[in-house]
Amino acid sequence: MNDQPRHHPARVPASANVSPRYPRRALSAEYVIVGAGITGAAVAAHLARLGASPLVIEAKGIPASGATGSSGGMVRCYDVDPVVARLAAASLLTYSDPTAWISGAAPLRSVGAVTLAAREHAEAFALAAERLETAGWECQVVSETEEVLGVRTAGGAALVEPAAGWVDPVLITELFLRQAVADGATVLTSTRVTRLTPTAAGVLLETTRDTVHATQDVVLAVGAWAARPLLGTSAPAGQVRSRAIQTAVVEHSSGVGQHATFIDLRTGGYGKPVSDRTSLVGYPLLAWDVDPDVAVPDDIVHQKRTIDVVAQNLPWLRDGPVLKVNRSFDAFGGGDVVNGTNIPRVSTCRPGNGGGVKVAPELGREIALRLLAVKEPGTAGRD
Repeated sequence: MNDQPRHHPARVPASANVSPRYPRRALSAEYVIVGAGITGAAVAAHLARLGASPLVIEAKGIPASGATGSSGGMVRCYDVDPVVARLAAASLLTYSDPTAWISGAAPLRSVGAVTLAAREHAEAFALAAERLETAGWECQVVSETEEVLGVRTAGGAALVEPAAGWVDPVLITELFLRQAVADGATVLTSTRVTRLTPTAAGVLLETTRDTVHATQDVVLAVGAWAARPLLGTSAPAGQVRSRAIQTAVVEHSSGVGQHATFIDLRTGGYGKPVSDRTSLVGYPLLAWDVDPDVAVPDDIVHQKRTIDVVAQNLPWLRDGPVLKVNRSFDAFGGGDVVNGTNIPRVSTCRPGNGGGVKVAPELGREIALRLLAVKEPGTAGRD
């Protein structure tokens, strides 16, 4: 892949703390974040807000140029993974709170979110809805309707979250980085980390520019690249795997109407509105262990299959022209919010499992608290 973003660049303002050129000297920082996608930016913002002065190192020339820039940005509370569900619910609250952002505006596009499954799944949906409502989120379960929030149910049950929707992942990354810089962080772009080496005084990060000394912790927020560990590090086998993604932006006529974001658990098909006349749709492309640095051509067969599958929920897709195809990748794995490597004080972020944007605000917050050993009421800090 080249170093250009798939959508628009993260608009990080000019600042003494944001440098497109590496200083002609070795750097030292307590906390170093490798990767300026949405997760790395969130970790940096929360660390800086808690009083640290993290250093963010990004290999590409522009932040959010990897998987973040190609993400659909769909956000909702419900998820079958309880860890993701917990992180997602807290993150949705942050996305809807204007006071949480340096811009002073909530970035959430509240078009609603619909999760579809077989009608027999209605009972499980009802239990999930009860938990969400207890946490303060409005939701409902429907199973006897043909359409909900502009999405055809195709005979299934639907868990509806009216307050959910989508965000612009590149904008979110920009806002996190702006906040981080305002609170004392430094962001270096066009700087690739090539090796990590433990020392008695911390960790040395060799880069394509110079050497950086991390006196406390290093967080690898590198997404799919975590499947190919940086030189000097290793993680448990199979902890992170990369998987290809392909989506399409389709135009529809003015009379179609708007729809919520959705995912159909029966087929894996999903979609979100992009504008008044366009929607992004996707369907799993089960190509595992891809190299995120290698560009591959669009899969036309998969593109047609995507339209066929998602048309069960958006019938107009069969008549709408495909304006753009996006090819990207994601990282899948499990474990804690941060997982250790063979090098002390070097950790990898928990993969987003196809929903990194959905969990980024809370994931970044919890990682920052963990690194700083900050104790919240009812929680224990790191020993």
